[in-house]
Order: sequence, then structure tokens, then C-alpha cells
Amino acid sequence: MADSKNWGNCKGCRHFGSHHPDPGDTAVAKCMEPDLQAFELQVTGASGCNEFEARTAVSSDVYDTGSVPSMH
Repeated sequence: MADSKNWGNCKGCRHFGSHHPDPGDTAVAKCMEPDLQAFELQVTGASGCNEFEARTAVSSDVYDTGSVPSMH
């Protein structure tokens, strides 16, 4: 399993089984992480663990990216 520095909310994780491109805190879906699939976990978007891997098309409030310099 991944180390704890990969922690994040389920709504922003690629293993969150939601088909919505930007699920919210109250969305409920199955955790599809390979090591955890056997447990058939149903989690909310506000849940989280250390198996987090960022999904594409997530909003910026899912995880803190720190300050980003302007490109202008």
C-alpha cells in the first residue's frame, strides 16, 4: 500500500467509483483500489485514506496545491 504522504479525500481519488467528473463530499461510491476492492467499501467523497491517487478533472478544493505563481 502507498505511504501516508499520498493521503487525500476520496472525491479526488481515481479509485473513487463515481462516474461524475467532479463528485462532492456527499457522493457515495465504491472504493476501487485494487488492494481494497475485496472489502466492497462504500465511501463518501469526504472520506479519505493513504491510497489516494489524484483523478483527472477534479476541482481545486479537493487538495491543497499551495500558491501557484501567475503565468501572466
